Amino acid sequence: MEVLEKEAPPVTTKSEIDATYKYWRTRILYTSFIGYAVYYVCRVNISMALPGMEADLGFNKIQLGLVVSALQITYALGKFLNGILSDRSNPKYFMAIGLFMSGIANLIFGVTTSLWILVLLWGLNGWFQSMGFPAGARSLSHWYSPKEYGKIWGIFGTSHQLGAAIIYISGGYLILSGWQNAFIAPSFLAILTSVFLFIRLTNIPEKIGLPPVEEYKGEKSRLIPEKLTGSKAVKNQLLARVIKNKFIWFTAMGNLFLYIVRYGIMTWAPTFVSATKGVTITESGWVLAAYEVIGILGILFSGYLSDRTFKARRGPIMAIFMFLLSFFVFLFLIVPYGSTWLILIIISVCGFLASGALMLVSVAAATFAGKELAASGAGFTGFWGYIGATLSGVGIGWAAETYGWEWAFALIIASCLLSAAFFALTWNAKPKIEI
Repeated sequence: MEVLEKEAPPVTTKSEIDATYKYWRTRILYTSFIGYAVYYVCRVNISMALPGMEADLGFNKIQLGLVVSALQITYALGKFLNGILSDRSNPKYFMAIGLFMSGIANLIFGVTTSLWILVLLWGLNGWFQSMGFPAGARSLSHWYSPKEYGKIWGIFGTSHQLGAAIIYISGGYLILSGWQNAFIAPSFLAILTSVFLFIRLTNIPEKIGLPPVEEYKGEKSRLIPEKLTGSKAVKNQLLARVIKNKFIWFTAMGNLFLYIVRYGIMTWAPTFVSATKGVTITESGWVLAAYEVIGILGILFSGYLSDRTFKARRGPIMAIFMFLLSFFVFLFLIVPYGSTWLILIIISVCGFLASGALMLVSVAAATFAGKELAASGAGFTGFWGYIGATLSGVGIGWAAETYGWEWAFALIIASCLLSAAFFALTWNAKPKIEI
């Protein structure tokens, strides 16, 4: 952890600073990208296993929703609390340990059949999973300047699309010989990747003798820098920049409803299309993979557009994307039986819009809070997002089980519109940097 480490002697020559920054910026980005992609493999793999678990273990959709929501509850708490811890920690250790423990939780989950043990294990996995993004946020916010956030966080954000696509496609084949394989195979990948993270990541620039990134890039901040070395300073700044920041609250509430939509689709789409649209479970993996892969384009496009067209204002893109998403979710509900290619097209557009808005949530939170509290700001909005994901797991499962899929999708569409409304409240909010 940071408080136990000594800072390296300062690097003084410009040529050495330039060379060191260039080397580590590239290495930090691709290592964090790979690591977080594998985090996602060990989180969304349950979506592909749900139909098999329902058939093999005899669980209904409400019981399966409890398992899913266990992760969302612990992830919600963990993302905020681990965000605060991450701002005071070495991301190298934080990210590697979280992924290693997630791998262990997945391995045990894959050999368990008791409902309540599965709930407990998936809840533990949620806590370990919550260590991944804050560590990445801390690294990126210190190695890249706020002017670069849209582009760089956009690239980093595509990692979870890649990880999800990998497990959706491979999971459709893994579960042919048992739903357990959707957890056992990813567990070994996670353990190996955690070693890779430990070897390849490092601490923030100041801890290895480099100047702050704003100084390196010649940029200024609207925030008055404050060395967050004492608990009182941390508490005061956390309250001022995060807890009492109305724009972070608007973003957080928008994220809550966004996650109802995102996890409503991710969790229940395989079950929905296989039960009502004539799509096989293997084909449903490709459907969700399309959702994630095209989401990469949405992430890159929204980051570029908000950087250039809206001068680093993220609210307009988030609001517009979520409003449009409500229409395409409705199309997904009413698409004719057996129209697999049309389903692929509609779900791809949904992925483009949902992922584009999702990536900007963390960027907005980080810039509203400032880089010293970037992980805390992103963690706070993420906490509320996973409250939404929790409601999505049990709530949409309950609606589908009790009233049918039409009511389940009505909840998703309403959430799209509410998310758009909250994001629109940040329309003119500017980041705490000079652009």
